[in-house]
Amino acid sequence: MGKEIIKLDEKDKKIVRELFINSRQSFSKIGKKVGLPKNVVAYRVKKIIDSELITLFCTIFDKERLGYLNCKILLKFHHFNEKLEKKILGFLKKTKKIHWVATLEGNYDFCIIFLARNIEEMYEAYNKILYKFNNFILDKELAIQVKGYHFPYNFLYNRLETQVNFKKREKSPKKPDKTDIRIINLMKQNSRISMLELMEKLELSPQIIRNRIKKMEKDIMIMGYKIRFDYSLIGLNYFYNFLNLTNVDREKEQEIISFIASFPSTIKIVKEIGKWDLEFECVFPSHFELHDFLKQLKNKFPKNIQKIESSLICKIHDINTVKY
Repeated sequence: MGKEIIKLDEKDKKIVRELFINSRQSFSKIGKKVGLPKNVVAYRVKKIIDSELITLFCTIFDKERLGYLNCKILLKFHHFNEKLEKKILGFLKKTKKIHWVATLEGNYDFCIIFLARNIEEMYEAYNKILYKFNNFILDKELAIQVKGYHFPYNFLYNRLETQVNFKKREKSPKKPDKTDIRIINLMKQNSRISMLELMEKLELSPQIIRNRIKKMEKDIMIMGYKIRFDYSLIGLNYFYNFLNLTNVDREKEQEIISFIASFPSTIKIVKEIGKWDLEFECVFPSHFELHDFLKQLKNKFPKNIQKIESSLICKIHDINTVKY
């Protein structure tokens, strides 16, 4: 039996968009932007959470500043099934520094994003996974994510809104101290954690905590607050697309990125070092709309798009073993 499709009205859509832009902002602030009282916003957000449309309120940190590379493994298996999936998930839950895990369908079966302090640590973590499941693996790709562009759920309106592009940090920024790290670990998987809970766990005054959070925001240590959303509950499929480019310079690459970003269906674009030059995430009702979109992309840049592959993101798993 399939999932029941949830209908969001215009006010709900505006609230969701505001939470994507800044999931830590107060309900009163959201209310002023969407034209609703604070208590009505709180009620609507609770309903959205109870429906499991929003599955996570997360804080985005500058991982490089924390001393980490953002690494990704894509895996294709010989005979991928539920038993193997459970075995992989069980292993990853016990593996340190796992940041994001998803089951895919298409060119790849699994995506694992993990953190590593250096190339040697990345190689060690990569091999640990490969050695464990080597007998099942048909194909594998390793990449380092370099830059991401985020977009504020334009698909809800079917029109283009302002891009959410997290700010660049200074060249030689100050590193966080131990207290900052404690705050980061409490906020990474709960951007809406209350001041009271932070006070109880940190044993610090609200003013000290507030000042430290503001300082990390100002220094771009905290890059933003966002949400994780289950697109399938509003009748959309979540696609992962991989691009190989050729005959491009920086200007042409930016032109391709801008073209992909001009579609309301685009959620995120990532530049990386690895087999693929660009990746982007998007949502469509079906593969047919995705096919039309990719056709437009190839027709627009026939001399530059060398190869495109796509996978459906079936499920994002609740696994994050990172502790800074």
